[in-house]
Order: sequence, then C-alpha cells, then structure tokens
Amino acid sequence: MSNGLQFLDILIFAMVAGFLLLRLRRALGRRTGNERPPQFLGGNKETRDTVAKMPSSGGDSGELGAEERPGSSSGLNQIRTADPQFDESAFVEGARAAFEIILDAFAKGEKRQLQDLLDDITYQNFAGEIERREGAGERLETTLVSIILTDIIDAKMLGDVARVTVKFVSEQVNVTYNEADDVVVGDASQVSTIKDIWTFGRDTRSDNPNWRLVETRAGD
Repeated sequence: MSNGLQFLDILIFAMVAGFLLLRLRRALGRRTGNERPPQFLGGNKETRDTVAKMPSSGGDSGELGAEERPGSSSGLNQIRTADPQFDESAFVEGARAAFEIILDAFAKGEKRQLQDLLDDITYQNFAGEIERREGAGERLETTLVSIILTDIIDAKMLGDVARVTVKFVSEQVNVTYNEADDVVVGDASQVSTIKDIWTFGRDTRSDNPNWRLVETRAGD
C-alpha cells in the first residue's frame, strides 16, 4: 500500500513539474536562432565602465522627458489618416519584438540581420561599433532579462513618412570580453536597468509594410 502511495506521490510531482515547465516555456518563449526579422507591420494588428551602450544616432525628434508624450495622440491620428490600417497596439508589440531582435543581433555582430531592420545611417552606426569590437578582439554578451516598459512617447508625420518614438525600459546584463576571455566592460552578475529612446519610421506611400529603426539615444 505504501509503495502505491509513494508511486502516486511521484506521479503527482512529475505532473506538477511538467505543468510548471510548460508555463515557463510559454512565458519566456523559445529562441531557435532561425527567427525571421519581424515584419513589424503598422497596418495589421541605447557609463562605458559599467554598461556597454547601444550606438546612438542623431535625429530631429528633440529631447523628450521621461513622462512626456508631446503630440503623440495627434501624431498617431495623422499616421492613421495616412495609413488607415495602422494599429497602435500591434505597433507596440512589433516594436518590442524588434527591440529584442536588434539587441541580440548587435551583441552577436549579425550585421546582415541589422541591415534589414535599420535605416542606412543607423545601420552604419551599429556596424561601425561591431567592426570596432571585432578589430579589438572583443565580444559582447547581452542578456535581456526583462522589458519593463514599452511606451509610445511621440508620433508624427514628416511629409509621407511616419515617425513613432518609443521609450523602452529594460533589465539587461551586458559584458564585453577580450580575446583572453577577460572582462573588459561590465559585470556578469550585475543586472542594469537601461532606458532607450528609439524612433521607427515608415514611408506610408510604400507597399513595403516594414518599419525601420531610424534613430536611437539613451533615455533619461
């Protein structure tokens, strides 16, 4: 009888463990390394001694305070007028996915993938830092622990081009190693909270539905 109860206990624990594992995989997702860059459809539903920063690219969006959303509502309405299929929720979801993939591709030095997701000027900034790293014999390891916030803080039309600026607040572990695997920058045991302001753009006249990253800078 006791053997039967013991077997039943083991079976129950195994079922619970399996359920928890399934929940964890659903929450975290699974990266295979073969994911295609997000189509990022708007139409269908960034101190050297502590953290390796993303490259910054200049732009014309100006400085935005952490809590400011100047003209975001009217700007989004203008974008909807130019592109009636634009969906804000779908855009935020796509921006979040693009943030993860671009962060990962930059750390791994995957320039070809970055070229599909960035405009020419922003790509040159990212590629230049990757090439500097390679020339110095350095490698960057980035672990995105969590994305705390993904928030549209500005939106506008520049002619026929839609521009949407998003604030990301994330927890990351960034460590740069040299050829001898010694730490050059960062701490593998330190989780840093990083604020990034990224602007995405898309020509609303184009049949290409893809949004591209056109500007990056550190958040306040």
